[in-house]
Amino acid sequence: MTDDPRPAPRRAALLVLAKLGLATLVVGVVTGLAVLLLVFIVHTIEHAVWGEAEGGFLDGLAYPAWMWLPLVTVAGAGVIAGVGWYALRRWGRKLASVEEGVAGRRMPALETVADTVLQVTSVALGASIGKEVAPRELSAMGASKVLAWFGVDARWRRILIASAAGAGLAAVYNVPLGGALFAVEILLAQFSIRAAVAALSVSAIATLVARPLVPDAPLYHVPAVEVSWSLIVAAVLTGPLMGLGASSFLAATKRLSRHRPTGWKLLVVLPLVFAAVGLAGVFFPLVLGNGRALAQAGFDVSQPALILLLLAVLKHVATSVSLGAGAIGGTLQPSVAIGAALGAAAAVGWGFVWPGADGTALAIVAAAAFLAANMRAPFTAIVLVIEFTGTGFALLVPIFLAVAGALAVSSLFHPRGLSRFAPVDPGRE
Repeated sequence: MTDDPRPAPRRAALLVLAKLGLATLVVGVVTGLAVLLLVFIVHTIEHAVWGEAEGGFLDGLAYPAWMWLPLVTVAGAGVIAGVGWYALRRWGRKLASVEEGVAGRRMPALETVADTVLQVTSVALGASIGKEVAPRELSAMGASKVLAWFGVDARWRRILIASAAGAGLAAVYNVPLGGALFAVEILLAQFSIRAAVAALSVSAIATLVARPLVPDAPLYHVPAVEVSWSLIVAAVLTGPLMGLGASSFLAATKRLSRHRPTGWKLLVVLPLVFAAVGLAGVFFPLVLGNGRALAQAGFDVSQPALILLLLAVLKHVATSVSLGAGAIGGTLQPSVAIGAALGAAAAVGWGFVWPGADGTALAIVAAAAFLAANMRAPFTAIVLVIEFTGTGFALLVPIFLAVAGALAVSSLFHPRGLSRFAPVDPGRE
């Protein structure tokens, strides 16, 4: 009798599976550690600059003790970031975006670390850009190094690097499902069982590792919300308006980002633009930072409707011109902030037409619609806003209706049209 040849292939398959499992675990841990580093930097700077003694994500701060502090800090951020990014672009190796890293391009370690630290430092000092790009980039870079050491094949490298980038978003905002969906719907743009398993696993592990600095709680504190027929009709009417607003925001950020200053011009333009944003922040502090403060004000409906409309416009302009001036950052949280402010303002006006719509609920619905239209990734946007606010399934119906309307309208303004509708990573352009 001869030995059965089948156990050898089975053992080989088990070894490959064990290697992938271990690689997934290590990628999740490395991602969580990367997020801890960036969050620690943000907390440390904000504690030192804004003087807050306690709190989780201190980018929610909006009212400095000294009136002119925003001008000083944001202008200072422009100088620091301008010099840093000028040096990186002149003497460093070429940076790779998350999408390029997922596609297989090498992500240089030192340059990526420096780039991400500059991003979160700028946000901590009050710059009007999203900070979510930094944890995604650092996590993707870390994952690429880990996977090269494990010798993982190209197919699994792509999946796990995308999963790490999504997990960076998941861990920094405590949105594990949203981070996993971000990886699958936006970065991979396709669904498979292996991609789902990897994305969910890495997001869960990274979120747990980041727990010492990122509490297990929603990013925004909102009261209980109720759904009424007034809210449902308001959602149907508000969705297309959010689609218009998001189309304008997306077009502005893309157009300005394509014409970013280079060379010595960066050293002049970026500090000047950041100083202008800081000056606006002196009189309208809610414009500062990545948008968390403004979004919370929108969810609380704590400002008059006209002020909320003005703040939404200022946030739109401040974020667009900051990215166009050479800053590197995201538009995810700014989109939530703009949508929440517009939704809260709409709730005030709608109350004169048909009373009964919950203002907080309409702000959340509008934020989801605006974010979905800006990202062109409805499921990720919906889950992110639900996890951000901790509202569960309460607002699913009005959110679905508003998101559908926003996507339908925004698709009309997208050059590729409905037939080539594709998601966009709201990060660096």
